[in-house]
Amino acid sequence: MVDVVQVTKYYPPFRGGVPNYVQWLSQGLAGSYRVTVLTSNTRAVRVEEIHENLRVIYVPRWKEVRSTALCPTLPWELSRCRADIVHLHFPDPMAHLAFALAGLCGKLVISWHGDITRQSFLLRFYRRFLRRILRRADAIVVGSPTFRDGSHLLEGERARCVVIPYGIDPAKFEPTPAIAAKSKEIRERYGDRTLLFVGRLIHYKGLEYLLRAMPGLEAKLLVAGIGYLDRPLRRLAAELGVQGKVEFLGEVSPQDLVAHLHACTMLVLPSINSSESYGIVQLEAMACSKPVVSTNLPTGVPWVNQDGRTGFVVPPCDSPALASAIRCLLDSPRLRHQFGAEGRRRVESEFTHELHVRRMLDLYWRLRGRESLPSAVGASPVAPQAPLGQGGE
Repeated sequence: MVDVVQVTKYYPPFRGGVPNYVQWLSQGLAGSYRVTVLTSNTRAVRVEEIHENLRVIYVPRWKEVRSTALCPTLPWELSRCRADIVHLHFPDPMAHLAFALAGLCGKLVISWHGDITRQSFLLRFYRRFLRRILRRADAIVVGSPTFRDGSHLLEGERARCVVIPYGIDPAKFEPTPAIAAKSKEIRERYGDRTLLFVGRLIHYKGLEYLLRAMPGLEAKLLVAGIGYLDRPLRRLAAELGVQGKVEFLGEVSPQDLVAHLHACTMLVLPSINSSESYGIVQLEAMACSKPVVSTNLPTGVPWVNQDGRTGFVVPPCDSPALASAIRCLLDSPRLRHQFGAEGRRRVESEFTHELHVRRMLDLYWRLRGRESLPSAVGASPVAPQAPLGQGGE
């Protein structure tokens, strides 16, 4: 059996978009490959778990510096793995270093989840080494063509890029009796003109601009998430005089999140820079047949939420534009229904876990010299890509 190694900074039970993604991808691949996941532990202890064809090794972490988990034994762990395909999840300098030191010669896949935006000073020193590993890669996986074309770090490497959209499991967003009851309770508590924001309370999520849009809106804003900007954002809501219109829910459980998605009038994603590379929560809202208001970033965000089809896309950092788009949807039930129905269709046809795993399997198959997956595996069509297997210095 072919061995695949996934190297990621964190993995569940650590919560986050990339850890959750690597988990369901690895579980999906484990039916066809022998999969090992190498990831950082949150302590200086090595832990190994085995589940049939999926092995997870939590490598001891010394400390975290500038969002990088320092794991001195990661290169050694990677060198011990029998790896026909190594799949790195970037940006992650520690995974980069581990691959460089491990001396492996198998195929290299890099999933590029987002650009480096905050550590611009350190990036000046790291960029040269980053270019080298990107040239070594046999394929660079990105979630959307807009992110591929808009990423300044992928300039010159776009011929190696393979677009494989992220996905969700639409079945998890069905309105079960329990979900329907909870949704009804939420609507009775907050009314039928509710905006939902879901995400960490951090700088690039742009919640400040949504709060500044609230004075002119007759609606309730529900904020689901935690982060270091919690107190400053609460103070801003008070300064704007909208604290009565805004409810900070804190961290919401997955089941309660589905209930809130069904209960809300729309989802608003006001992110302000390319750190927001995709906005998976948009897909979750669309799976619940909800319209989305998001921002026009040079990433996958406006590619997922199509302006005038599944919702509205407005300029980032523009509170009046946010307010105008939200008001239009609040006042038009017909448009909300139209956008919501189209969003659900878009998720089912393009953005499911099953489609994503099949497309990744097809990529792995082609990297190993096959043209496409056997029909028994059920490959899903992917947009034409540049020839694969061209990695090397």
